[in-house]
Amino acid sequence: MNNRSLGMIRPDSGILKLLVKPAKDADADDRQIADQVLQMQQSSFLEDPLTPLEKPEFAFVYRYTSAKHPHNHQIHDWEVQEAYRQYKRSYGDAALDHLKRMYGETIPAGNLHLIMGTMAAHPRTFIIIGLLRSTLDPDELSRQGTLQF
Repeated sequence: MNNRSLGMIRPDSGILKLLVKPAKDADADDRQIADQVLQMQQSSFLEDPLTPLEKPEFAFVYRYTSAKHPHNHQIHDWEVQEAYRQYKRSYGDAALDHLKRMYGETIPAGNLHLIMGTMAAHPRTFIIIGLLRSTLDPDELSRQGTLQF
């Protein structure tokens, strides 16, 4: 084991699909990790107890390849769940369609990198803890020369 607990993956271009499934159908490990993330987000040593977060209705999973190796990872970043809640308020029954378009098409088109991390209870299991997107073209960045001193 290399003891890494944080990393970043750039999915292969065009090989990323957003899967949506009821949260109750997420596998046991993902449910346990999601519950731990939910607990940590609600903890505060300095303030009164926070209002409990509402349990997620859906699990959002990216199926992708990176360096031609296939992966399936549930998105445990709070942002996707909050986006769904906001879309639900704004679009009602069409919320899931808007989320699928944003996270399945728009965001992946923006030079998406997946920020991966582990939790103490699962030190060998990486989960998606964030999404990094940029308007910079990675091919242009690779053409940048080195600085001379």
